[in-house]
Amino acid sequence: MRRKVVYKSTAIRAVIIFFAIIAILSVFPLRIWQRTITERGGGEIVQTSDRINDYHDVVQKFIAQYDRLESIDIYLEDVELGNYMSMVFYNENMEQIYQRFVYLRDASLPGYINVRVGLDLNVGETYTMIINGAFSTFYVAFEHSGEDTSPYFVSFAYHDTTVEGLQLAAGYNYRQPVTKSMSLLIIAGIILVAALLIIIEKLTDRERRNKLVTVHQVVKTVGNPIAAIGTLAMMILIYPLKYFDQRPLENAFLELGVVIAAVLVFYAINHESDATLDVKLWHNFKNFTQMGLIAAAVWFCCEYMNALYTIYQTLAERKEMIFLLLFLCISIPFSRIKSLRNLIYLIVAGGIGIWYRMGHLVPADEKEYDLKNAALTYGIIIAVLAGFLILNFAAEIYYRTKGREEYLEKRTGFKISVFGILLLVFFAVLIVFRNTRWWGVVLAVFVVGLMVTYALYGFKEYPELILGGLLLNFVVSMGYCWMYRSFAAFNTGRYAFVFHTVTVTAEYMTVMECASAVLLLYKIYTIRDEKSFKARFRYLWKEFILFGFVTAYMIFTISRTSYLACAVMFICMLAITATDCHSGRLRYLGIQVGTMALAVILCFPAAFALQRIFPALVAHPKKFLIETGNFGLYGGGQPDNHLYMNIERFVDLFSEKILGVDIMDYNYPEDIANFNDEGYSTVGENGVPLTEYQSMTMCYSLPEIVASSQTSPEIRQYLLDTGGAELLENMRLEEERLEAERLEAEAAAQEAENASNVEESGEEINSDDLTDAKESSDDTADSQNDENQGSEESSDNAQGTDGIEEFSNGRITIFKSYLQQMTPFGHDDMGAVLPTGEIAIHAHNTYIQVMFDHGILAGIVFLFMMAFAFFAGAKYYVKNRDEVSGALLPFAMTVGFGIAALSEWVFQLSNPMAIALVLSLMPITFKKIK
Repeated sequence: MRRKVVYKSTAIRAVIIFFAIIAILSVFPLRIWQRTITERGGGEIVQTSDRINDYHDVVQKFIAQYDRLESIDIYLEDVELGNYMSMVFYNENMEQIYQRFVYLRDASLPGYINVRVGLDLNVGETYTMIINGAFSTFYVAFEHSGEDTSPYFVSFAYHDTTVEGLQLAAGYNYRQPVTKSMSLLIIAGIILVAALLIIIEKLTDRERRNKLVTVHQVVKTVGNPIAAIGTLAMMILIYPLKYFDQRPLENAFLELGVVIAAVLVFYAINHESDATLDVKLWHNFKNFTQMGLIAAAVWFCCEYMNALYTIYQTLAERKEMIFLLLFLCISIPFSRIKSLRNLIYLIVAGGIGIWYRMGHLVPADEKEYDLKNAALTYGIIIAVLAGFLILNFAAEIYYRTKGREEYLEKRTGFKISVFGILLLVFFAVLIVFRNTRWWGVVLAVFVVGLMVTYALYGFKEYPELILGGLLLNFVVSMGYCWMYRSFAAFNTGRYAFVFHTVTVTAEYMTVMECASAVLLLYKIYTIRDEKSFKARFRYLWKEFILFGFVTAYMIFTISRTSYLACAVMFICMLAITATDCHSGRLRYLGIQVGTMALAVILCFPAAFALQRIFPALVAHPKKFLIETGNFGLYGGGQPDNHLYMNIERFVDLFSEKILGVDIMDYNYPEDIANFNDEGYSTVGENGVPLTEYQSMTMCYSLPEIVASSQTSPEIRQYLLDTGGAELLENMRLEEERLEAERLEAEAAAQEAENASNVEESGEEINSDDLTDAKESSDDTADSQNDENQGSEESSDNAQGTDGIEEFSNGRITIFKSYLQQMTPFGHDDMGAVLPTGEIAIHAHNTYIQVMFDHGILAGIVFLFMMAFAFFAGAKYYVKNRDEVSGALLPFAMTVGFGIAALSEWVFQLSNPMAIALVLSLMPITFKKIK
C-alpha cells in the first residue's frame, strides 16, 4: 500500500477530503467544538465576607445545569496572609468528588479570579462547594440572593451558619458542545472550504496532472509537519512553560520521553517498508476482523473484572460470549456462510428471538429493567449464534462424510492429540463437579466449539491471529488510558491501567507481555542471519516498539506477581529458543536479550511521559467507584498537580516495593509556595509565618503555635482573634466532656462491682471468700494475658522465621486453610474459613482453588493438563517454528499462566488470562495426520 503510485493531483485532493472528514467528525459525533455557558447568581455584590481561613469556611450549594463545569470565577476581595485557597466539591450524598488548592498571589485584587475545575457533573443534582483557607486568610464577596436571582443556587453558609438572602459572588462556567445549528454551520463551512481547495487544485493542476507519487511520499509530506508541530508543542509545554511540573528533574525526564516518542513516530512515518509487508496477515480484512473480535471479547473480560454487581457481570459475560461466538462464525469460509440454508436459519431464528424477547421483557416499573432487558437481548443473540455454528458444523461433517468434493477440499488433516483428549477430560470433570457453577460449563462448550472450528477450518496462521487480537486489545486499551486514565502517584501509586485493581492488571499485563515477546522473538528468528542492527531494526521495529510499551506498562504495575511470571516466562522462552540455531547460540541469545532490553530502555521514558501528559491535557478522567483518594485528579483543572506520578516518586515506590530498599524520602507538597526547599512548612494555619525552629519541628497547627514559646504575642493574639479562641474553647469543652464521661463510666463500673459482691438475699459474703475470689479472678486474667501474649509471640516468631508470610501478603495462611478444608467432590462456595473466622474471597492460587471448588480429582487433572501443555507446547514450537508464525505462543502462554496461577485466581470464564490460555492452546490440541 505504501508503494502504490497515484497522481499528485489525486493525492492532494485525497488529503483535502481526508482532513475535511476529520474536521467534520470533530464537530459530530465527537463534538470537540465547545462553547462556554456562564451561570451567575444575578444579584449585586452587597458585602465583603468576614475572614476565611483554616477554621472559617464558605459553603455554597448549587444545582448543576450542565454536565461539565469547566471553571468558576470567584470574587476575591483581599488576601491577608498565606498563598492558597482550598476548594472542595461534594455530591448530593456529601461524598467528596474533587479538591484543589488555588494560588492567590497572582490575582488582581479586588476582582474575579478564575479557578479551573474541569469537573463532570450530573445535570439536576445538587453539589456542595466549600471554600476555606489552606494555611491562609482571605476575603471573598457576597451577593444578594432572592426571588429575582437564579434558582440554581439553593443555600449558602458561612462558618457552618446558614445565611439567608446572600450567596457567594461567583460565576459558574459550563462547557458544552456547540449548538446543532452552529454545528451544521461549521460543517457547511468545512465542506465549502474543502470544495474551494479542490477547485483551486483542479485549476492549477497542469504541472501536477501527469506527475506520479507514492502513497508513502504523501504520508511523509503530511505526517512530518504534524508530528513536528505536536512534538514542539509538548516540549514547550513541559519547558519553559512548566505546564506539567515545576521540578527540573521531572521536566528533563518528560522531555526525554517526548523526544524518544517523537523519534519513534518520525521513524514510523519515514522508514522504507519491506516488500514482504504487503502480504502480511494484518492486511487481510477477514483476519483483521477476527483480531478485532478477539480484542473486543478481551475488552468485555476486562469489563467483567471491573463489575461490582451481578447484573453488570452478567452483561459483560454475555457480551464477551457474543464476540467469541462471532469469532468462531467468521472462521467459517465465506462460501459456506452465504448458503440459502443459513439465510433461512437466520430469518427463522431471528424471528423466534424477537418473538421470545417481546414476550419476556421486564416492565419499566421494575428495578433495573433496562439492564435485565439488555441481558435478555444478549442471551437471545448468543442462542442464535450458537445455533448458527451447530447448523454449519453439522452440515460440514455431514457433507464430508458423504464425500462431497467441495467439502473434502477444505479438510485440514488434523486429528485430536493426547493433550486435546486430556483437555476434554478436564472440562468433563469440571462439568460433572460444577457444584452450582455454570461458568465452567459455558467455558467448556466454547472450548469444544473452538476445537471443532480449528479441526474443520484451522490454518497455520492461527497463533499470529491470536497474538494480533490480544495486542490489538492492548493498543486500544492504551489509547483509552491516554485519554481517560491518569497515572496517580499516591493511594498505592501502582498503575491499574483499565482495571480498578492492580492484581488483575498484573494478570492482564502478563498475557500481553507473553504475546508481544512471542511476536518479537519470532521476528528475531526470521532475521537471525542478519548481522546489521539497522537492517534488523528496519524489519522488526513495530514489534520492538510494541514490546517496549507493553513492558513499560507492566513495570508501572509494580506487581511482584507479574514480574515473577514474566521473568520465568522469559527464561523459559529463551531456553526453548536456544534450539533455534546449532552454532552461535551465545550470539543469538545476546541479540534476543539485547533487543528486548533496548526496547524497554527506549520505550519506558516515552510510555511514562505520554501516560503522564495526555490524560492531563484531555482532562476527562474516568474513575471506578471503589477508587478512593486523589480527589485533585478527578477534575481537569490541575495538569501540574503533585498527585500525578513523577519519576522520583516512581523510583522511590519501585525500590521500596520490589527491591526492599528505601533510597529516598519523597514528600512533594501540592501547595509548594507554603514550603521551603527542604520540604518544611514556612507558614502555619491561618497563614501566620513560622520561625525557623517551628518550621523544623513541624509546629504549624493553631494550638501548637499558640502554645509555642517561639510565637510572638502579636501572632498569638492574631490566631486567637481569627478562630483560635473559639477553637481552644471547643477543645477545652471537649476535654471536659470526655473527662466527665470517663468519671461516669468509672462510677458505673464501681457500682456494678459493688452490686455483684452482695447476694440477692442480702447476706454478706465472707471477706476471705471475697479475697480468694478476687485473687482467683486476677490469676485467671493473668493466665489469659500470658496465653494471649504467648500466642502473639508464637505468631510473631512463626512469621519472623523467614518473612514468607509477610512477603506473601498472608497467602500462606490462606493456602493452609484451603488445603485443610479440601473434599473429594468440591464445594458450592469458593471461600474457605480462615483462622480468624472470616471467609476468604478466593485462594489466591488457581491450582488450590480448582481443587477446592471442583474436588481433588479435578485439581489433579488440571495439574496434569498444565504440565502436559508445557511439554506439548515446547514440542510444537521445535517442530513448527519454521512454518508457523508465533509457534511459541502455546508454550509461552502456558508458562505465564502457570506461574501467575501460583499466587492468583486466574481461571474463570471472564478472566482475560483464562481466555488467552484456551485460545492459545488450540494448536497443540491437534496434530497433523501424516
